[in-house]
Amino acid sequence: MFDVLIVGGGMVGASLACALGNKHNKFNQNLKVGLVEARSGLKAGQFGADGRASAIALGSSLIWQNIGVWDGMVDRGVTAMQCIQISDGDYPHKVKLWQRDVERDALGYVVENKVTLASLWQFMADCDNIELICPAKILDLDQPTPAKDSDRIRVKVSTDQGQGEQHLSAKLLVAADGGRSLIRSLAQIDTSQKTYDQTCIVVTLKAEHSHQNIAYERFQHSGPFAILPLEGDRLCIVWTATTAETPYLLNLPEAEFMAELKKRIGDRLVNQLGELTLESCDRAAYVPRWMHAKTYIQPRLALVGDAAHSTHPVAGQGMNLGIRDVGALAETLINAQNRGEDLGSMTVLNRYQNRRRWDNLGVILLTDITNRLFSNQFAPLQWLRRLGLLILASLKPLRQLVMLVMMGLIVRQPRLGDRES
Repeated sequence: MFDVLIVGGGMVGASLACALGNKHNKFNQNLKVGLVEARSGLKAGQFGADGRASAIALGSSLIWQNIGVWDGMVDRGVTAMQCIQISDGDYPHKVKLWQRDVERDALGYVVENKVTLASLWQFMADCDNIELICPAKILDLDQPTPAKDSDRIRVKVSTDQGQGEQHLSAKLLVAADGGRSLIRSLAQIDTSQKTYDQTCIVVTLKAEHSHQNIAYERFQHSGPFAILPLEGDRLCIVWTATTAETPYLLNLPEAEFMAELKKRIGDRLVNQLGELTLESCDRAAYVPRWMHAKTYIQPRLALVGDAAHSTHPVAGQGMNLGIRDVGALAETLINAQNRGEDLGSMTVLNRYQNRRRWDNLGVILLTDITNRLFSNQFAPLQWLRRLGLLILASLKPLRQLVMLVMMGLIVRQPRLGDRES
């Protein structure tokens, strides 16, 4: 039996496993952790080459640093964001958020997903108390019900590991299996959600000249258009297109696609960056959505990351919410273990939910409002938001507050135990 069994070995699930690992943290020595992942390629070291990257807030990098995985990511390559420039269409007044205004070396970092996964999976392999169950697919869930067997100390899952049906049990099951979580569905946890008439197209470019560690968030008629700096003067583009125009853009020949892309980037920035070369072989695309689970917890079950919530990618907050979930849940479990408490009890799990629910919901609502406000071409709304940008550009204290929110520094950083030297 495991103490904690995590379903999903992506960036959030693997981060939680690392946070509970014993490589650096002596308090985790007696925790038995299992991680179930269906994709055999992750265990084989195949972490994808689709060019996707995540904007990692400074607060999230501090959580990874606390866990002990951040140095591995830095060694593989991360790019500091020293400035984020925000603009609205052709409106000439732009807002520049500089790291020096909050006395930090960086506002955050852009990390390619393959770098994050490689670092996390290497760290897990170095932890004696983590068992990787991969490849394995979840077939069914058997959890206690409050009315009948609330004292049962185990939750059970049926798995297919390629050798017939096998059973695993744990004091606590953690669903980190994404926005279409099978565990959430099997547990019959309801969600509230909205869809957008948008698709996010992701490509990677190589620039002739330096990007100067500046990220750009441009609001256009179809939605936000993000330009994220990567190592080697490369750029990750996250282009929010309307559903109607997406097939056209995805099927354009490369030369015509680049011509459309440069129009969105704008002549001034194109001239500054010099010749742009499309590096991605494929144009990755995904449909954003707003989703929030009615509860994050049930007896012996907790949801984290996209299994609990998802948000529009504007301002790059989705992954950061997931990492904050990891920090809060890991701290809650480590403290409970040290006190001799039952890790899967509702008393323990309520501490996690109470800490994370309102932060997540607030950010989800804020990003939804921002996307809808800036994608609307209704003249009074356009005038209002441009007035807001002008005020933001003029008031340093307001800019500082916005930066602290985006950096994830207004919520308490988790304490994940003593690190061994």
